Amino acid sequence: MRKKTIIRLIAILFIAPFLLAQSGCPTATTGSLGGKKLVKDDMIMEIKGKIKTLGGTPLTEDEAKYKGVLKKDKYLVALEKQLEEIKQQKEDEKQKAEADKKAEEEKKKAGKAKEEKEKDRATIVQRTKKEIYMLGGTPILEFEVDSEDKYIAALQKQIDELKAEKKAKEKEINESLPDWYTTASDDRYFYVPGTAVSDTLQLAIDNATNAAFRDLGKRIDGRLSSKAKSIIKEAGLGEDTTSRTETNKIYTVVLKEVDVSGYEVVHRKMVTLGNGKYRMFVLLKYPLAKTYTSFVEKIENNPKLKGVALAKIKNTDAFKDLEKAVNEYTGS
Repeated sequence: MRKKTIIRLIAILFIAPFLLAQSGCPTATTGSLGGKKLVKDDMIMEIKGKIKTLGGTPLTEDEAKYKGVLKKDKYLVALEKQLEEIKQQKEDEKQKAEADKKAEEEKKKAGKAKEEKEKDRATIVQRTKKEIYMLGGTPILEFEVDSEDKYIAALQKQIDELKAEKKAKEKEINESLPDWYTTASDDRYFYVPGTAVSDTLQLAIDNATNAAFRDLGKRIDGRLSSKAKSIIKEAGLGEDTTSRTETNKIYTVVLKEVDVSGYEVVHRKMVTLGNGKYRMFVLLKYPLAKTYTSFVEKIENNPKLKGVALAKIKNTDAFKDLEKAVNEYTGS
């Protein structure tokens, strides 16, 4: 009897789990499997969410199987791999964008630097050309040089050569310069020197005289301009627009009509140079009263300079100096 009871209990213990499983009641084994599935689903949902956040579309289980990334339905592994690939893609895109931005900034910087360099170059070229003109030369043309970088150097070389030539000429002139060459002008006469070098004696004479003529024209302009300004200032014509304008007009007209034919060559000296050429020195004497006479006459006969205005002009020291020079020249 006792033996039968024991056997019956063992049978119940053995059959009970199967009966419970069939009735839907959880056992230790089924409970463990259910918990793992819930954890797996949560992880899948979390990874899918991250993929969507990064702009991707999560793989389905079928797509994962088709691509061969699943082994024994390891869907979670496939999603994790997709997530890492999307992260890497985003990082690559970010780095490329940063590299493109940096390259664009460098390009703009290089373009600005080039523009500044070209601007500076143009300024240097212009300044160098101006110096060449002032030294009496003519700048070489850019196409005569095989590159832009060499052009400025070529211009500078031209300046150096012109300076050396000028220095040599000055030395040569100083060594042969006659004492009368620096004769000072006065209120009555301009003493204007001129010099030139040529292969022939006559051409040297002509060029030296022409050089003196050019200087004479500049000096007459400066002297007459100074006298006209002094007259306007001393006569108080600053507010008298008509009188001031007419006086300046007369100065301009007289300057255009100036006849330098009354000059006299008072000195001349020829020097034979070592290279067989001739250097000629000349000194011209020009009576300023010839120019003053025309200026005084035009002021006195101008219909717009009558009455008080003319009286003020004739009462200035500047105008009186002009009249004195004219009287001494004409002997009146």
